[in-house]
Amino acid sequence: MTGIAAALALFIHYVSAPQSESILVICITLAIIAAGIWLGSIYALAGTIIVLFVLGTLMMFLHTDASSETELQTLVIWGIALLLFSFMSGRIHDIAIGLHRSVKHLQDEINSFVAIDRVTGFDNKQRMKLELSEEIKRAERYGNSFVFLLLQMHYFKEFKSLYGEKETDRLFQFVSSQIRSCVRETDKKFRPAEERFGILLTHTPAEHMPAVLEKLKKQLNTYQLKNGKYVTLTFHVCHLSYQNDLKTAEQFLEELENEMMMNEL
Repeated sequence: MTGIAAALALFIHYVSAPQSESILVICITLAIIAAGIWLGSIYALAGTIIVLFVLGTLMMFLHTDASSETELQTLVIWGIALLLFSFMSGRIHDIAIGLHRSVKHLQDEINSFVAIDRVTGFDNKQRMKLELSEEIKRAERYGNSFVFLLLQMHYFKEFKSLYGEKETDRLFQFVSSQIRSCVRETDKKFRPAEERFGILLTHTPAEHMPAVLEKLKKQLNTYQLKNGKYVTLTFHVCHLSYQNDLKTAEQFLEELENEMMMNEL
């Protein structure tokens, strides 16, 4: 940025004159620089070539031979300056894109380390996959049984739009509290998405799931708003027991996802 500012200052000093041509030259130069910073060097170079082609063509048809040599020299100097500005502004664009990607990568890494959801206290999606993967390995090694239960709240976006962020956080604190009261302390709880909750029920056979689902339905059926009114909550629900042919957490969750829309709590 310092280099391009210094070069632009020198160029403006070189072409500065109380003439409309000088103002036009400066405006076109600034437009080429803006195109390079915003879109990249390819677009800036393309704009430079078009400008030089148009001006060179006009010089051939509109000017006399006496002034053509001086004007050609000026056009060549301006063309070199535009190419330089195109390259420099394109480099600024590339550096900015690189910094943006680095920041996004760092944000993703930070999010992966923040394992606890702020509102519910449940583990996040990355931790859910890790815990599920470890439980699959334990089941393969020791023959343990487990069930993974997934809940998806109906009309989440509508609720958030109608009642706001604070009431939505209050709702999810209520849901997380009710889930804790329905399962064991050793069972692992997750919030993989805003409207989704996962429960890893360790050492649990599939035969116990009807009782668990009935208890969850009773506890999550009604929510009291801060203003004292009540709303009814409904969820899509699915659960899957450990299977020998599901070797990874991704395969397990994919199979679970296929069952999600088929059942309602």
